[in-house]
Amino acid sequence: MVRVLVYLLVLFVFSLGNEMKLIRIKKDVYMVRGLDALPSVENRGFISNAYAVLTKEGWVVIDALSTPELSKEFIQRLQKVKKLPVRYIIVTHYHPDHYFGTKTYRDIGAKLIAHKKMLEMYDSGELNSYINTIKERFPKLYDSVVVVKPDLVVDTETILKVGQKTFLIRAVAPAHTNNDIVIYMPEDKILFAGDLVYEKRIPFMGDAGANSKNWEKVLKELKSLDTQVILGGHNMPMDKSAIDYTLGYITYLRENIKKLKEKGMFLDEIKQTLKESPYKNHVMYDTFHNANVSKVYMELDLEE
Repeated sequence: MVRVLVYLLVLFVFSLGNEMKLIRIKKDVYMVRGLDALPSVENRGFISNAYAVLTKEGWVVIDALSTPELSKEFIQRLQKVKKLPVRYIIVTHYHPDHYFGTKTYRDIGAKLIAHKKMLEMYDSGELNSYINTIKERFPKLYDSVVVVKPDLVVDTETILKVGQKTFLIRAVAPAHTNNDIVIYMPEDKILFAGDLVYEKRIPFMGDAGANSKNWEKVLKELKSLDTQVILGGHNMPMDKSAIDYTLGYITYLRENIKKLKEKGMFLDEIKQTLKESPYKNHVMYDTFHNANVSKVYMELDLEE
């Protein structure tokens, strides 16, 4: 009986942490906050944030969550705020927790905006292969996910006006991936940064298309924007100090790995040396740090 009660308590606590709650950030801007975890059937893949901006002409959504089921749940919550159509879904990059829920938006007629590279990946079949690989890696979690073709793409920079709102959409790849975009709302001074900016949480730098050197450059450029609120793919809303945090971690890795390589250390030795870094107590450190070290180590080889 005690074991049963403990099990039920664990399920109850977990269900509270996994509940999708709509949060109003400021007038006309809403979010849902995903868990800090890797995807699993138990957490439904709800491991990232999604955002929505209410305009006079309808909703503009940033990032689609991990599955059509999650994105449908998000839309249902938005419709309770204001029953208007979703006009656009903007995807900051192709990772599962940002792109895989787009089928729901296609079904309701919303236009998908993404980096030009994502259209190239769709046309080549690379996106479909990627989805199938992720489905095999996480059985049952992504069964309903299908590849969705971008309707509008961003190569450098474009301005989207919906109702009274202006969205400056900028291609900044390669950084976290080779298809990153950010969205800036100048009147509201809000930056939607995708997975480029974090606060007290370790970024994932291990994507095949990631480029830490350019990521540093992008972060320095983002600091020049007149931004009051940064909304990332993870974390609660942040201020501009989060850019310095993320930049500090990336620079810490690049500078220290370069020095240790010059001393003749191999990758495993460098991982051991950097294990006790100043960032060791931050969220997702044990999950991502060693993979980040490996990726930067390889990048530095190619830069030489």
